[in-house]
Amino acid sequence: MNNAIPFRALMRVLDRLEAEASGGAPVCVAVVNRTGKLAAFLSLDGTPERAGAIAQSKAYTAMRMESTTEAFHDRLVRENLSAADFCDPGFSSLAGGVPVFDETGRCIGGVGVSGRKPGEDAELAARLAGMLTASLTD
Repeated sequence: MNNAIPFRALMRVLDRLEAEASGGAPVCVAVVNRTGKLAAFLSLDGTPERAGAIAQSKAYTAMRMESTTEAFHDRLVRENLSAADFCDPGFSSLAGGVPVFDETGRCIGGVGVSGRKPGEDAELAARLAGMLTASLTD
């Protein structure tokens, strides 16, 4: 394993986005690689334009912090910190970012979803990240 998210796995997740997101407001998904660069992005029709940047920021934060953005938010509150304390303007503490780990436990990317309520974004991001993780062993 070269610690990258395989292209076929990315395509599988993007192909499943509409089905996985059915029954709610339109969303977009961003996937970043282990360096934080955008590896894949898809926005469903009707998703607000601002959601794209938010999804990418969530994915990036999850990858950099190697935790969900919900957990990052909880840490900020618990330790009385702000995202600015981490000196990275790309960070977001909005729910909906989930890291992707390979079979050795190394963080190789992040998934971010935006367009719905934070809890709904987080649930969808977790499902999509799970699909990516499962496809690493296919």
